[in-house]
Amino acid sequence: MDNSMSTMNQSLPAELGRRARMRFPIEQDVRYQCVKGSRITTAGMGKTLEIGSREIRFTTQQTLKLGDKIQLAVNWPALLDNTCLMKLEVFGWVVHSEPGAAVVKIERYEFRTRGVPVAVMQQRAGAY
Repeated sequence: MDNSMSTMNQSLPAELGRRARMRFPIEQDVRYQCVKGSRITTAGMGKTLEIGSREIRFTTQQTLKLGDKIQLAVNWPALLDNTCLMKLEVFGWVVHSEPGAAVVKIERYEFRTRGVPVAVMQQRAGAY
């Protein structure tokens, strides 16, 4: 039996394996809220820097606390049916924090619509 693949994967340093996951340099507006129970302890706005399947790195207005539960609302660059603005809502916790930036480990996420379809906004803009 050939174990070369499993042996090769096991021999990779943990950091290299973690960093080998794809991260995309997506810069979008983000709103964040750290929560404790039903109480919001910290809130702010920033920009995403990198988005991956397990983590999001973004700018912050203040230094966040490691381990805090957090909710992110990211303006998503794609449209639903080419007409409706979308947002990505992420629920997770802070795994890295420094002045001006943080990394959130994604526990779960969902896409939602952001409101008025683009075509309606364009029609309204033309009416003025």
